[in-house]
Amino acid sequence: MRKAPDVGGDPARVPAPWLLEVVLASVNLMQVRITRSRMAGAPPEAVIVSQLAHLGLMDFYRAEEAIAEGQRAAEKTLPFLQQLGLGAA
Repeated sequence: MRKAPDVGGDPARVPAPWLLEVVLASVNLMQVRITRSRMAGAPPEAVIVSQLAHLGLMDFYRAEEAIAEGQRAAEKTLPFLQQLGLGAA
């Protein structure tokens, strides 16, 4: 996402979001709602949560960072998964 310019606190001067930003935000919101709905209907035995909220849908160039965070989250969760009999021994 682009950084909003400093408009000196005047809300009338805040630029409208770009069309792509609106579309990406809409897709993200839709994905979150679909995920919540599916998880409510068929809850998983365990969920691994990665801290990726700072990444955008088009941040492909940050894949290495996202993968590393996923690895960290999985390793942190592994003992719990093993207690449930779900993780590798």
